[in-house]
Amino acid sequence: MAMTKQIVYKHIQDLKEIEEVVSFQEEIWSRDTVTPLPQLLAACHHGGSVIGAFDHGDLVGFSYGFSGYKDGQPYLISHMTAVNPKYQNLGIGLKLKLKQREWAIEYGYQKIVWTYDPLEARNAYFNLNKLGAYTKTYIESYYGEMNDKLNRGLPTDRLLAEWDICSIRVTNALEGTLQNEFSAKKYQPLLGWRESGDIPIPLDEVIIANDRGYLVPVPAYFQCLKQVNNEAAKAWRYKLRNVVSDAFSKGYRATGILRNSQSNVHFYIIEHHNTEALHD
Repeated sequence: MAMTKQIVYKHIQDLKEIEEVVSFQEEIWSRDTVTPLPQLLAACHHGGSVIGAFDHGDLVGFSYGFSGYKDGQPYLISHMTAVNPKYQNLGIGLKLKLKQREWAIEYGYQKIVWTYDPLEARNAYFNLNKLGAYTKTYIESYYGEMNDKLNRGLPTDRLLAEWDICSIRVTNALEGTLQNEFSAKKYQPLLGWRESGDIPIPLDEVIIANDRGYLVPVPAYFQCLKQVNNEAAKAWRYKLRNVVSDAFSKGYRATGILRNSQSNVHFYIIEHHNTEALHD
């Protein structure tokens, strides 16, 4: 088993190590989704960064971000983060994000953004609960049709995670105190569901009544669900799209995930929440 204490993290600009990142992407995803060497290299020299995790000189993970600008604000777009499957669940992904945050603050950024599949509850928990990001933007079929093993057969809907890296909310999340807030939520669900065997099935949507917050169910193990019942996976895609898009249009945002180890369904926490008050 890999030991995290021997993992070395560093910013990559060397041409040979950039080539390793390109090859690493092909191993993790496929050639269809690779960010090529010229783009990685250019980004590193113009407001972006590539951070690698190395075990005795071998690349075992990386995080890549490039510069963005919108509404008068510069920010870092964290486009890719990946860890070798043999090294997952050891905290390397979190460490890569923290190294990225450190670099971004030193460089002058106050925000990092990235997209993720709203049906990937594990990623949502990592992004919202552990890092303290939030999301208020739902994007339908963001990448169009993709044929890689993770996206094949479904619209590539994404949520835009916003990470206000200098905020009190993020500080609380990284210290673990944000978790206590999530466990006390007593909101009502915006979407019904039932279980058919071990397969969660989405049911009717609930009309928003302007409460402070709601819960939105999401499959706990989406990739497994796709394998055993692709029609159920599609139903979740479109139901979640409708419910979350409607909530966001009414000023709500997703602030966390409630997990239940005894169920095949977890819950997004959707709140009418003013995060501006959480900035230092």
